[in-house]
This record gives sequence, structure tokens and C-alpha cells, in this order.
Amino acid sequence: MREHPAPNPFAPVVRCAADLLAVVPHTLGYWPADSLVLLAAGGGTAGACVRVDLPAEAAPAAAAEHFVRELAELVGHDTLSDRVFVVVYTSAGAGPAGPAERAAAVLTLAEEAAARAGREVAARWVVAGEHWWPAEDPGDVQAVAGILDSAVNAALVASGSSWAAAPRRAMDHEYGALPAGTDRSAAAAARRWVREGRGTWHRLTRVHELLRLWDRVLAQVGGAGEDWLPRLLALDDDLLGCLAAGWTDPVLADLLLASCATGRPRTVGAAAALWAQLCDELPHEEPVPPSGAHGTPDGEPPGTGPAAAAGPTRRAPAGPAPALPAGPDTPGADPRPGPGEPGPDAGALILLTRVLAGEWERRPDWERLDALYRVLLALSWLLEPDEGTAAADPEGGPDPTALAGVLVGLAQLNRLRARGSHTAHFVRRATALVPGHPGALRVLRLAETRPVPRWARDRRTAWHG
Repeated sequence: MREHPAPNPFAPVVRCAADLLAVVPHTLGYWPADSLVLLAAGGGTAGACVRVDLPAEAAPAAAAEHFVRELAELVGHDTLSDRVFVVVYTSAGAGPAGPAERAAAVLTLAEEAAARAGREVAARWVVAGEHWWPAEDPGDVQAVAGILDSAVNAALVASGSSWAAAPRRAMDHEYGALPAGTDRSAAAAARRWVREGRGTWHRLTRVHELLRLWDRVLAQVGGAGEDWLPRLLALDDDLLGCLAAGWTDPVLADLLLASCATGRPRTVGAAAALWAQLCDELPHEEPVPPSGAHGTPDGEPPGTGPAAAAGPTRRAPAGPAPALPAGPDTPGADPRPGPGEPGPDAGALILLTRVLAGEWERRPDWERLDALYRVLLALSWLLEPDEGTAAADPEGGPDPTALAGVLVGLAQLNRLRARGSHTAHFVRRATALVPGHPGALRVLRLAETRPVPRWARDRRTAWHG
């Protein structure tokens, strides 16, 4: 339980609204975007700082009630605080005319959550673009520069505190960057694998093969410590392209996430087996057409249209599935199939759904998930098109669906970590590449349903970075 420390005579003192607003980015480590922030206080000191994504503008009553209930529970965890300061950050507009209406609705939800948690709302502000104003007086518009010039911000910076001035770079390169001059063909390999592997990723035999392949890759990367990037870049580009292309299939992506989160690949394999059994009882699916630049030849995003897979299947693909590349030689990992693939298991399928929904109460395998995060981040660097690449060689350049799938995977991992701003950032990047990307939109729906996964509410099971 948090205990308020004795007053520090050298600590910056909050004397005005700009001072308090300056505390938020230093606490979070970045300037929030499209966020609701509640900064708790009590006993003369700041308490917990809670940040969640803004709810959908036209959210149904049930979703709004769920949002309030979740927020109240989060605020209530800080038992030493008796009041909260509420800030709505929105990128809509540069003045109160546009964002004021949406902010008012969000502030109403925040007030209800604070009341349920037994906290007084001490003050409310709206920060929109380069301006901010008190919610009670939308006409009192002030420049964000005043927050940056505040005495508290100056004192915090002088003490060594900082926050990301360039959020995209901070999020995209959280664990480093490719060495200067890196020239790889993983992007071209990913394009080829997207084209040749389409319609095969969610086949049950292929799922088991890929789970084993990822198991060996993550064992190698996770065991490398600070040398994880050189170890990853030592892998063959064909293998890296295959790993990236697999994330274009939402079924395989879900199974990989659950396998890493639980650390139980065979349990997830058993869930996939039952899932396949249920799906195979549905009417026979249409043959999967070859992939176009943005999904199907008709321009539909991946995972949409009549050929979209409902889940894994035992049915044979319309054409032969390409052989997977050889994985790394990892000590202690057996690349051969086990004595038998796991059979269908209803309990395993329930576990799978609870993990993906954020309802699991155990500690996720953060070490394994962190290794997956690093691999996906490096794949996003390798797939990022160079300036002019796509225009110069649209057929041989990077495939946007592969990069979008990897970015959705990063969004999912940040959702598991309870990092809403990071989740929204990678969703925005994915939908910029493939507008309406169903996987990205699904991440947003999951985040709205449960803004904070159940395991993130307990220090013993939450991610600590």
C-alpha cells in the first residue's frame, strides 16, 4: 500500500493549474493523446495517475456504465487519496468549439466514477492541441506553452525528469533501433509469404508448426538479454518474413498471443483443436483467393469478405501449403513434433478466450511476452518502407498487410500491458496502412470493453516494464 512520504523541502510545489497539468506527462512518461487522466491526491501529495483512452463518442449506455465501473475501481485502489483532478486530452480542434461537447460527456462519466469511488472532483480541465481551458469556463483558453513554461515543469526537468516530446519515436523505438546501414530483404520475403501462404496460416497442422517455430525464436531472443537485436538479426530473412506474414491472419495472431501469455503452447494447441472442430461443423468455406496489396484482390482488408476464416480448421487448403523455413537451433528446444498433437479441450478454449479478453486472473508470462514484443518491434522496423520504395517498386516493396498485422500485434501486447496510449498509437499506424483493418478495430473494441485487464489491477500480476 502506498504511504505518503514526509514533505521534501526541495520538491516542486503545485501552485496553479499549469503547474498541476505539468505533472501529468512527467508521471506518465509522455504527453497523453485522446485520453482521460485522473490524478489522485491526498495528504498534501499526489497519488495515483490513472490514464484511459477516451470512450467512443456514441457508446451505448451499457458500454458507458462499464467504463464508469472500471474507472471507479481503478481510482478506488489509491486508498490514501480523497480527491481527483480530471483532465481530458483530445486532438479534436484547436479551441473549445469542437472538443468541448465531447469533453463534457467524458467529464460527466469521470465525475460519476469519482463519486462511486468516494472521491471529490477538485478540478477539471480540457487540453486540446495547443490550448487548454478549465471545464467550468471554456472561454478561458490558454496556451499549452504555459504548461511547459510552468515552475513545476522547470523544476522537474532540472531534477532529471523527462517525458517523450516525440511520442511516435518513443513508442516505435522503445527498445532501440536497427543499426545504421542495415539492408535486409525481410520485407520482400514477407510480401512473398503473404501471397503464397494466404489461406494456410489457420490450418491446424500449420498452427502447431508455427507455435513450435515461434517457441524456438522466442527462446533464442528472450535468452539473449541486451544482445536480443543482434541475435534476432542473425536469423534468415526468409524466416523473419514468414514470422511477419503470419500476423496477417487474425486466428493465428490470437493463438500466438495466448500461447505467449500463458506459456502453455500445448494448452493453446488443445484450444485450437476444439476451435477447429467447431469451425469445421460450419458450412464449407469458400476457397481463399490470392492476396492483393490490401487483403483480397477486390481491395478488402485482410480478414474480411467471404473468404475470412472464422477459426482454425483441419480442412486441407485449396493448394499446397509452402514449407516453413527452418527455425533457429535453440538449445533445449526440440524442433520435432511431439508424441502427438493435443486433442480438443473445452477448458483450454475457455482459457484462451479469458486471456484474450483480459479476464484471466493469473500472472501472464511477461518474460515471454516481452521477447515477443521485441521481435514484433524489430519486424516493424524491417518492414517499414524506405522513402520512395513503394513508389519505385510497388510489387517488390514492403507489403502493407504484413506491417499492419505486426502493428496490430504490438497494439494487442500493449493492451495486455495496460498501456492505452501505446495501444492507440499502434492501432492508428495500422489503420493508416490498411484503413478499416478489422484486427485493429477489434483491439479498440476489446480496450473499450475492458480498459484495464484483470491481471493489471494487482501488483503481483501486472506488467512492471
